[in-house]
Amino acid sequence: MSNWVGTHVFSIGIIGGGRGGHGLLAFFGRSKVARIAFLADPDHEAIGILAAREAGIRTYTDAEEALRSGLPDFIFDATGDEVLDAKIRQIIRNTDTRLISPVTSRMMVRVLEENSTRVREDVSQVVGTIKHELSDSLEGSRNLVSRINSIMSSMQMLALNASIEAAKAGVHGRGFAVVADHMGKSVEAVRKLTQEIDGVNANIIQVSEQIDMVLEKLK
Repeated sequence: MSNWVGTHVFSIGIIGGGRGGHGLLAFFGRSKVARIAFLADPDHEAIGILAAREAGIRTYTDAEEALRSGLPDFIFDATGDEVLDAKIRQIIRNTDTRLISPVTSRMMVRVLEENSTRVREDVSQVVGTIKHELSDSLEGSRNLVSRINSIMSSMQMLALNASIEAAKAGVHGRGFAVVADHMGKSVEAVRKLTQEIDGVNANIIQVSEQIDMVLEKLK
């Protein structure tokens, strides 16, 4: 049995692979101070058994066999079976293994589920707010680009007219030519700016799509 007091890592065994055992598995599986030694349930297709197998955790269909394979620091009984509970107490008597009763295990699972639901709701709300703000930013950006494009079209027409008038005026139209040249350069600069804005908009759309995926997973 591990010296969890000194190493801050303790081993646990879970008896019961139903919703309760699965909840404990999910919780302790993410812990850095716990190592799940095994999960036992007579139903080899129980949700907890399947999840434990996928995570590479030892599984047993017989709780007593699991305990004979090595006692963990803690045993969580999530079955509510009084006969099984008595057998476990008999096996771990005079050992350092602690048994967490079915009532305590169920209470822990309910608290964990409640906290998990609350966290998902809080995260969904925050992510939803971000998505809304991104959507507003995207709409404002698109409106701005539309207005810029409208102004740019007018500038292009003015630059073209200035070039025509400069050509008609010959030497006397050099001033028009200079104005037309500067306007043409300004139009090109604005065009590059709108392209950059379109690139930012594309990134916003991509982020928004990723947020939709996150929100879907949080349901």
